[in-house]
Amino acid sequence: MNKIKNGIEMLIKTILKKVYRLFGKELSEERWKVWLQFVGFAMVGVSNFLVSYGTYALFISLGCNYHVSNIAAFLISVLNAFFWNNRFVFKQEKGEGKRVWWRALLKTYLSYAFSGLILTEILLYVEINVLGLPKLLGPVINLVITTPINFVMNKFWAFRSAGNKKNE
Repeated sequence: MNKIKNGIEMLIKTILKKVYRLFGKELSEERWKVWLQFVGFAMVGVSNFLVSYGTYALFISLGCNYHVSNIAAFLISVLNAFFWNNRFVFKQEKGEGKRVWWRALLKTYLSYAFSGLILTEILLYVEINVLGLPKLLGPVINLVITTPINFVMNKFWAFRSAGNKKNE
């Protein structure tokens, strides 16, 4: 399993190096680590999307309003995202200041509240009421918009350890 993982990482790294060279840049080790972190965040995001979408679809199928369904999906999926991101993506490194878990959870809810609740509510309204898209299609479209926003907010704010100023 490790050979497959290493092979995939090397392939991605080779492709990224070539893309960086096209723009006259080098792929530094620090940039590579951020890319790996983003890929990990995206993988957690896929599982989180399944939790969120499953909750949203369940509430819709029970006859709930799409706003209520979106809020329920938000509450459950952010807890899921926090667990996996805290454990694997933004795990504490030795030498970093101590991260207070409940503060990180609160910050996670606040950061996702912007992109995962406020922004998606606006987008869902436009997609459903203005564009006439099906209620179950909006969350899929919104994933592409909110994932990069969530990554930046989580990396540089929610999961930043106390005393770790390099991510500010």
